[in-house]
Amino acid sequence: MGLFSRKGLSFEKLKLSNSKITSDKHTSITLNLKNNEEKFGSILVTTKTDDLNDQYLKIDKPSLSLPSLDFPNRNTGDHKITITPYNIPLNKMTFKITLEVFANNNSKSTLRKDFDLDVIKKN
Repeated sequence: MGLFSRKGLSFEKLKLSNSKITSDKHTSITLNLKNNEEKFGSILVTTKTDDLNDQYLKIDKPSLSLPSLDFPNRNTGDHKITITPYNIPLNKMTFKITLEVFANNNSKSTLRKDFDLDVIKKN
């Protein structure tokens, strides 16, 4: 579960392309943020997994800076983060992916979403 709207910032779009993939494929998270009345500068999106040592998943943009939302009712446009499995040792592995949004240089995330990703080893 995660927060989809908080303090005037919301996910206009948030989608994981595939939650089940084979180890020779990849999946993408597409996101677009929108503000209401409040302005948001220095928007940072971080993507982490429970693969703590990065042994099995590669995230092409673990940290992504988005454009400021300096006028009411704007959005950041679509942004894509690609996750690619590699060296999958088991027939099936499940990972938790956490996407967090930080705004206005705040150390506490404004938005958060968790996804589950199943990777099946390609024989």
